[in-house]
Amino acid sequence: MLKRRAYNYLLEWKNKFNRKPILLRGARQVGKTSLVEQFGQQEFSNFISFNLDHAQDFRDLSQVYTIDDFEQLVAKRKQILNDQTLIFFDEIQNLPHLVKLLRFFYENNPKWAIIGSGSLLEVVLQTAKISMPVGRVEFLYLYPLDFFEFLIALGQERLLADIKNIKVGEQLPKITHQFALEFFLQYSWMGGMPEVVNTFIQTQDIQLLTAIYDGLLLTYQEDVYKYESTANSKYLQFVIQTAPRHAGQLITYEGFGRSKYRSREMSEAFNTLEKVMLLNQLQSTQSRSIPLLPKPLRSKKLLFLDAGLVNYQHQVGLAEFQKQQLEDVYKGRIAEQVVGQNLLAQTTFSKQDLFYWSRPAKEGSAEVDFCFNYQGKIVGVEVKSGESSRLRSLFSFAQLVENSILVRVYSGPLKQESISIAGESYPLLSVPFYLVPRLKELI
Repeated sequence: MLKRRAYNYLLEWKNKFNRKPILLRGARQVGKTSLVEQFGQQEFSNFISFNLDHAQDFRDLSQVYTIDDFEQLVAKRKQILNDQTLIFFDEIQNLPHLVKLLRFFYENNPKWAIIGSGSLLEVVLQTAKISMPVGRVEFLYLYPLDFFEFLIALGQERLLADIKNIKVGEQLPKITHQFALEFFLQYSWMGGMPEVVNTFIQTQDIQLLTAIYDGLLLTYQEDVYKYESTANSKYLQFVIQTAPRHAGQLITYEGFGRSKYRSREMSEAFNTLEKVMLLNQLQSTQSRSIPLLPKPLRSKKLLFLDAGLVNYQHQVGLAEFQKQQLEDVYKGRIAEQVVGQNLLAQTTFSKQDLFYWSRPAKEGSAEVDFCFNYQGKIVGVEVKSGESSRLRSLFSFAQLVENSILVRVYSGPLKQESISIAGESYPLLSVPFYLVPRLKELI
């Protein structure tokens, strides 16, 4: 079983005094079910699981509208409810009324630990006109494996310990640095989908991964019929097929992917797929102080679910991928994709407000790849190789943004340096790719 960082959060949740039910959210096949089953079987003496994709569980729970109904169902199955019980509703969106019932579990039976998971949750609830029980549940978000989880899966705990312990001002041995970069390049090609990583671990055969990528994309395309009309499903399928080829780029809806589709059709498709967490659309911000405010009319930066799916759609093999530095593959777009998905994956209990920063056009062109608020500071992140003197957009960011932190992600070593712009000095934190999961800690 893959070890996921979210497992540690679930352990903390289990021991909370005022524990609320959890709604575990994430795209299909990112490991939600495996995570909860592993947690339930290892941490509770009593684990009761319902899968709403299974006909019998669906029929049984379709008649459950109260806590009493649920207790009677459990008794019929000759299962016992006690203080060491974890109850799991997998694919809970298939019976939306169960989401409403979660609040009553919290209010009337807090001794039971409750987790519901769903990959199409927000879209289905919106269609069913059922609101989230805000204040009565908490959310946990699961993404494909980040790089640290990938290293654990590959049995590279020693390497992981080395890179997790390095501090700003220290240097890793060159061989360790190169070793970590090689694994990150492999991860950037393969991605972090659990079935892909597990298959590679068990077989060491990258040729077997093609069928898995193809199956995942086919599953996502077939899913659209579950939450969209036949008339609109073609737009969703088109975006699923086309979006990976535009990952890491700024996109416009009108004519997206050289199609004849209009802006309205594409915007609705993109927004729906963002709700089911197949992609993220990073909005531009021009803010120069907290809070960061989006500019919704500007082009959005597209991040797809996983870098492995992006590379599969580009039909690039690992050997070809490894011939270049990561910053140069697809003109740097895959580097932005993999850095972006790792940044998003670090916030498990809420969605990361991740932007890209841009200067108003009338002031001259300048774009910083990623921008976010951290502890009252505005962090600008550029994914770029070469000398620090080439970071012109980041320099503009430094001059214009109050309380800014400048970060360059690249293939070089971890270091803190000082850069001079127009007679003023600014600190620049240069972070190797393999330390992106520690970025907030390092800054």
